[in-house]
Amino acid sequence: MTIFAELGLNKAIQANIKKLGYKSPTDIQEQSIGAVLSRSDTYAIAPTGTGKTAAYLLPILQELSREDHSADEVRPIRGLILVPTRELAQQVEESISVYGKDLKLRTIALFGGVRIESQTKRFKRGADIIVSTPKRLTDLMKAKVFSLENIKHFVMDEADRLVSMGIQPLLNKILEAMPKKKQMVLFSATDSKALTVFSKEHLRNPKFVKTEQNQPALEKIVHTMYRSSVKDKTKNLCELILLLNCERALIFVRTKIGVNLLTERLQEKGYSCQGIHNEIPQKKRLERLAGFKNKEFKFLIATDIASRGIDIDDLYYVINYDLPVNSNDYIHRVGRTARTGSTSKLASKEVARQSSGKTKSRASQRNIQNQKQDASSATKAKIVNVLGHAFSLVSPEQERLVEKISKAVGKEITLARMPVLRKN
Repeated sequence: MTIFAELGLNKAIQANIKKLGYKSPTDIQEQSIGAVLSRSDTYAIAPTGTGKTAAYLLPILQELSREDHSADEVRPIRGLILVPTRELAQQVEESISVYGKDLKLRTIALFGGVRIESQTKRFKRGADIIVSTPKRLTDLMKAKVFSLENIKHFVMDEADRLVSMGIQPLLNKILEAMPKKKQMVLFSATDSKALTVFSKEHLRNPKFVKTEQNQPALEKIVHTMYRSSVKDKTKNLCELILLLNCERALIFVRTKIGVNLLTERLQEKGYSCQGIHNEIPQKKRLERLAGFKNKEFKFLIATDIASRGIDIDDLYYVINYDLPVNSNDYIHRVGRTARTGSTSKLASKEVARQSSGKTKSRASQRNIQNQKQDASSATKAKIVNVLGHAFSLVSPEQERLVEKISKAVGKEITLARMPVLRKN
């Protein structure tokens, strides 16, 4: 078994990750850390939930810590990490603070939704690393708040999303502002033609890293899809929650209006839930995410802003109220469960809870009309090594997406009828 010391990480970083309980590197970490430490351009593809953030942060933090600029009046910006969402920017900033403890590196996270003046003030003393979304970064570049002329390490996290957001002019401005001689690192959970083209245009003799194709994180997730008309979706969702005796779930809806409507309907029915989308003020979004993580309420209703860059410990259920248009987005959504090292204990708890007298007493109040059509997690969760369960309510116009999603996850997903529940 490989250990982190064998990958070339220094004692300070080894001590930091040991405190976090990291014992041995994941596949993507084992393959990527050495590549990044060699200062080569790197193109890495690995499933969601397999530790990609640490795979690029640990070696880059080590490289940046070789030079101490803590006594400088204004620190030069030497590392730039570009991310597609503010949630991911905040998560990466938090990861830097724990992975890079005592390394004397200063980090600033930049994203929209907060006053630009408050972020501008933070650059009076400069920073070693910027973690930013593209739009806010270019806004501050235009205002000449800082320079990127000293960048040595440039990372694009969730690179597939960045190159498909229709922001090529912004990416060009960012690339033009940096020196040609720099290390460029692309990390993504999913590959795409657009990302391949981008890498060929901008990476120099890159080292390619790709973990096993069958998506190990997805192998630990059960996928269940039910047919549901649009008008019956809310009713079916409530019945599914009841069937599962579901205590906690992340529920994805395609649109902002859909999030608001579903949140209102569930709250009217007495469910403890909150919604998030990108038009909700940043402060409220952070409060609601924190509340869900801390189990202050049971259900978080969200658009795809919650599908990337959000780690939620012990999350077993993801429910797609609407299927996403893109199969890659489905992978990112369901990847919020079965996170590396976070849900292994929960899986056995879920099986035990669903087999308990509590579940049976509730089941005694309602019977499944057709047992052969029942694909409840009380049965499915008994599969060995299952760490999560993804349910989807599929309307007729979305049925064409099921085959594409099946190919993306590498499993045949049967589209079943919604179990019909009736009172005794």
